[in-house]
Amino acid sequence: MRVLNRRTLLDLFSIFLIISSSDGLRLEECNSQPLGMASGAIEDSQITASSSFDKQSVGPQNARLHTELASGAWCPKPQIHSSSYEYLQISLNGTHLITGVETQGRYGNGTGKEFPSEYMIEYQRPGTDLWIRYRNRTGQNHMTGNFDTTTAVMCHLDPPIVASKIRIVPHSKQTRTVCLRAELHGCNYKDGLLWYTTVPEGSRIGDQDFRDHIFEDTGMYAETGTKRGLGILSDGFVAVASPFEENAINGAWIGWNKHHTGGAVNLLFEFDQIRNFSEVTLAAYGHRMDSIDVIFSQDGNTFPLSSQISSLDKDRLLSNSSAKRYDLRIPLHKRMAKKVRITLKFSSDWLFLTEVHFSSGPISVSDLEELALYNDVTSYNIGDISEDGHGKNAIAILGLTVLFVILSAILCSILCLRRNRPKSHKAGIYDQPIKRDLIITHVGNKPTCNIFPTHSYLGQSAVFGAGNLYSSDKTTSTSVSSKSSSSNKHSPPNWSDFHFPPPPHTSGEERIYAEPCMTLPLLPSQKQNISTPKSAKHTSTTVRQPAKTKNANEDSVHYAAANIFSDSYGFDKIPKFSFANLQIGGDLGEGKFTVIRDCIMPNGYRAAYKSVKDKNNMHARKALLDELKTLHACGDNHPHILKLYGADETASLVLEYCALGDVRHFLKTQMQPITPSILLRICADVCSGMVHLENLGLVHGHLMPSNILLTDQLRAKVASPRGPAHHAQLRYSAPESILANSFTSKSDAWAYAVCVYDIMQQCEKLPYDGMSNSALVENAEKVVAGLEDAVFLQFSENLPRGVSDVTTRCFDADHLSRPSFAHIFHFISRFYE
Repeated sequence: MRVLNRRTLLDLFSIFLIISSSDGLRLEECNSQPLGMASGAIEDSQITASSSFDKQSVGPQNARLHTELASGAWCPKPQIHSSSYEYLQISLNGTHLITGVETQGRYGNGTGKEFPSEYMIEYQRPGTDLWIRYRNRTGQNHMTGNFDTTTAVMCHLDPPIVASKIRIVPHSKQTRTVCLRAELHGCNYKDGLLWYTTVPEGSRIGDQDFRDHIFEDTGMYAETGTKRGLGILSDGFVAVASPFEENAINGAWIGWNKHHTGGAVNLLFEFDQIRNFSEVTLAAYGHRMDSIDVIFSQDGNTFPLSSQISSLDKDRLLSNSSAKRYDLRIPLHKRMAKKVRITLKFSSDWLFLTEVHFSSGPISVSDLEELALYNDVTSYNIGDISEDGHGKNAIAILGLTVLFVILSAILCSILCLRRNRPKSHKAGIYDQPIKRDLIITHVGNKPTCNIFPTHSYLGQSAVFGAGNLYSSDKTTSTSVSSKSSSSNKHSPPNWSDFHFPPPPHTSGEERIYAEPCMTLPLLPSQKQNISTPKSAKHTSTTVRQPAKTKNANEDSVHYAAANIFSDSYGFDKIPKFSFANLQIGGDLGEGKFTVIRDCIMPNGYRAAYKSVKDKNNMHARKALLDELKTLHACGDNHPHILKLYGADETASLVLEYCALGDVRHFLKTQMQPITPSILLRICADVCSGMVHLENLGLVHGHLMPSNILLTDQLRAKVASPRGPAHHAQLRYSAPESILANSFTSKSDAWAYAVCVYDIMQQCEKLPYDGMSNSALVENAEKVVAGLEDAVFLQFSENLPRGVSDVTTRCFDADHLSRPSFAHIFHFISRFYE
């Protein structure tokens, strides 16, 4: 048996070390002292101001606390009022933790009468030119100043400020002359943490608001679109009381609800430079977490899987303990990084954090050459956590650790002997219940065993469980006895090992881009010739008022009965993601069969993750697969088609993120109406995207405002194209689609015209408002028959005449007479620029 070396013993001891408390920023280690305004340690060149009444007598160099220089203080040139912006700026040598600001008025040897009654604080950190306005734990940004010219008043900062530059901005409700002297209190900032982001943000459900209320308003965003700053997790205050207690301190906990987050939270921490990390401590409240993944980046952009540390709690389901306050320390094994990303997974209702503290130190370039990173993914059990106030005897801990090492060595010896024993047959993972829970995870070139409860979907087809959600390295589902020696070699994930769900088994050829087969009408109708309709009179929807039978939302879908293809979906050409490498956040929206969630891709960019609600729903899976193939066929270079980044092993889609969501929701939630020019530009963007589909010979088949997404620049992107073989909303469907299941680019033109009608009237009411499903089908029959009482939509007057004319032609009963999208775009592009 292999002898354990000293490093292994130290690692094992650090893993099982139980801690009793967490000290966050370790504020007690910050020996807060005056930083040098009064003593002169801060030089004159480091003190500047927006203006001075007189540079020599009341310039910024005279703003030193308890010092009478020249006329005795700094005085800005203009008088101060509620909207003025004059400041005294102090630039420090390096980043400091500012714990207090002390101010004084101008005494001027008895001649001064000016002092700051209140002021604001702004600050700046390395790596940005933006100034951040300080806000204390209660949300106040106006600090109480002085009441006379001689008394120094200390303002203690809670939370403290991490900054390299400070501005003191005097404020007054009445116009007055203000002069001031100042001193900063604090210490050198050694932690190195500059920013963090959380995906998603804390949850707010009803009266329970557990968002990060002291998070800085930096105006800065990460590449993922999430806010960057410091807040509760780095303020140095570690809450002890339950977050649900009425007297709990404001701004002490961030809480994530399982329903809001899907049971996963991602934290990204950014540091001032590459640092050497020994451990991270999480101060938490709630039930035990399911798993924690920590991954590192040295260049700030890439997060190599070889740096990942994964942990899994195999005993969580066996624990019946109630929610409690606990601290969790995770050894980081001297990993070196500039950014650290932590993924927390939980299955309880709530997860709370009050502080996250890293034990780390800066390293030099020579250290990078001398120190070697661990090149393997590290995994271990996270079951060892501590409760506040219950410290353990160090000798007992050491004894238990040694006992654990001895037992582990014996167990490993037994496993090695059993592995070399010849077997009569190769056992499968589902042969026995105990083996069904055994997963072999490759850690470098050594396989390690982790046992965790089997999820319900593992009993289904293996295509749904082809990846290990707790390790980013290749995972094989097999028993120990069936593991060959060659499989112990470490290798990166191979996409040939991921198998996508097969399409539903049906006969027939692939039909996604072909004309669908003709079927019987959706509902019985009279005999009619749908190929050559009579001319019909265009009237407003107000002409005919059919009786309401149900809510307008009842007309959810209309199903086409085209063939479902059964051959390969061409997944070899579609970019692949492993679900384990995607950070899935809260819900962004949902459809009848699908749900869309916030997502962070491995490169750190924000995306949208679209999956089916029920994996057993064959129609939903087929629709999503068709959408996947259609989007892939569209390419990724058109500005008005939603980009497809790829798919994971469950055939769920990773899509471009659009900040404003779908058009219908956006328009209905605006306080002020959107201008017609912007609405027309949205319609033009959609038409441009549909021109691209038409040129490729692709049918959308599902065009409506809820499938048109908006970027933060109010540019539209066509989404959710599924081809001719799937459902469409009756209100947006052409007559031939309703009656004969015929979906073409011409039926898309009809749907586009309905979208234009809907968008130009701000989506205030549904098209054909008041008409039920049966009334819509009856109206489609009348349109095809050319009856005069057929109802057509009438465009509003805010649509330009040329656009209105060409779009009205899209309502022609003869689909061959409808204009092409290229023809429509030729007209609409004249007006929206």
